[in-house]
Amino acid sequence: MYLSRSNLLHYLVEKQFSDLEPAVNGAFVVRSLTRRNLNFHVTCGAREYLVKQAKSWDFDARASVEREAAFYRQQETNQRLAPLGLALAPRCYAYDPPNSVLILEFLSAHTELYGAPDRFAPELGRLCGEAMGAFHRAMESGHLASEFPGSIPWCLSLHELAGDLEEPSAGQRELLQVVKRHAEFARGLDRLRAEWRADTLTHGDWKLENCLISPGRNHLRVVDWEFVSWGDSIWDVSALLQSYWNFWVRWPSEYPIETIQPALRAFLHAYARSRGWEPGELAARAVRFAGARMLQTAFETLEKAEAMTGAAVRLMQGSLNVFTRPDWAAEQLIGTPLGKLSASA
Repeated sequence: MYLSRSNLLHYLVEKQFSDLEPAVNGAFVVRSLTRRNLNFHVTCGAREYLVKQAKSWDFDARASVEREAAFYRQQETNQRLAPLGLALAPRCYAYDPPNSVLILEFLSAHTELYGAPDRFAPELGRLCGEAMGAFHRAMESGHLASEFPGSIPWCLSLHELAGDLEEPSAGQRELLQVVKRHAEFARGLDRLRAEWRADTLTHGDWKLENCLISPGRNHLRVVDWEFVSWGDSIWDVSALLQSYWNFWVRWPSEYPIETIQPALRAFLHAYARSRGWEPGELAARAVRFAGARMLQTAFETLEKAEAMTGAAVRLMQGSLNVFTRPDWAAEQLIGTPLGKLSASA
């Protein structure tokens, strides 16, 4: 069954997460938060839930919800994951496999970093780096590779995609033609695939929209774990970098890159310190992978487009700059030469 505003109350009553009284006294409220999956913020009197269901009944959609459920099971039972997982991810109250439904803790007091007025504050960038670094460092245990198998992201083979795609939009076909026309894309993506090294459990989509900041601005929670996998930690780093840059790419006059760069540098320094890595070396690798993320974002934004959009063109140009002149691009995007990044902490 597909959940909707009209049947959610009956579903939660059946699963014993509510009774009929909130509906009678007007305290049962449903708000749609649907994005990739069907998401509902449900208020049952004093209780709040996030109810998530696969948006379609195909294998990939249901498998992503199952993967997220597996992560929540691990955070409750795995001694290594539990302390960190419960502090980072929301609590899972129930998983209903036949209906592909998760009932999760709703973090009502937290603010989504994407929409926060202080999203570019260096303090919040530092908090993101510390949280991500601590998670990756704690999740390096090899046995998790069998629990959460991973693969090299599809976008690192974007230049090779052709007949594999199911009904790409006209805008996506145009993007693929441009990618195939410029050899720098193929060389850059091939290099990234060769460099891929699976070293830890990764979130897979660690972007600003999935980061929630506590009321005291001192604790980070991360949501939407449907892409969790054993992979390269740099993929999460690149996701957050590109998520920051996307403000500048889409609205350059409103969000100059200079206003974003302090948060980027604070994030990179904090993450490097947490992992015991050199910031300049981390940034050099992360920026190149973020170039691939730019291409992925451009492709995804064109899902229903009849032609290339201005934002997609800017993302492609940024990606091409990264692949063609990576050190120069990193300096322009981060705001300091890579060799001086350590000294700018």
